[in-house]
Amino acid sequence: MMRVAMVEDDADLLDEVGFNLRRQGFQVAACADGKALDRLLQSESIDVAVLDIGLPGESGLSIARRLRRDHPLCGIVILTARAEVADRIHGMEEGADAYLAKPVDYRELALVIRAVARRVAPAATGKGSALVLVEQDQVLVLADGRHLDLTRSEVLLLSRLARAPGQQATREQLVEALGERYRDYDPRRLEAALSRLRKKITLAGLDADALRAVRHSGYLFAVPLSERDSLA
Repeated sequence: MMRVAMVEDDADLLDEVGFNLRRQGFQVAACADGKALDRLLQSESIDVAVLDIGLPGESGLSIARRLRRDHPLCGIVILTARAEVADRIHGMEEGADAYLAKPVDYRELALVIRAVARRVAPAATGKGSALVLVEQDQVLVLADGRHLDLTRSEVLLLSRLARAPGQQATREQLVEALGERYRDYDPRRLEAALSRLRKKITLAGLDADALRAVRHSGYLFAVPLSERDSLA
């Protein structure tokens, strides 16, 4: 059963949303704020977090940033009354996989949660997990010990993603990691480089969604990735 954490400070709405999601087959944990969510995550994992923005204490956007950094395989859906385009863009930039405005049709919410979970599920299966980037030798060490040879540009891109919060970096950050100026750089070159890298890791056995675009933001490497200086 898919596990969903609903973070909402309106108790009536929290009960209503939880009730409707449970009717549609979800296991729902109700959290009034970020601290309650943190307590939940200390004892169990979740597939998707549904976050309000205007929460007491820590905002939903701040929680989304932390989740993307500390739990990169958790899907994030923002559900809020803030429906302006600028708010949506900001929410996606902070790490949300989807952004919905209140009031929401619960059938739509359920569909979005399932869609988000499907996007993150391939990386969460453990296939190709625990990767190690070895910059000096220009290889990616896979979970089964195989070495995947990389170009210098691919090493720079993966290194930037590995060091980014939640392993998610903006296009500008990735371009600058290549030693280029973002304003003068043809974005098609970045797309082509990432497409080649995605094809390479897919052929090596990882799911293509391990490296994926984040709408209005940049790119996410959704498999845990660490770095080492050399193989020696």
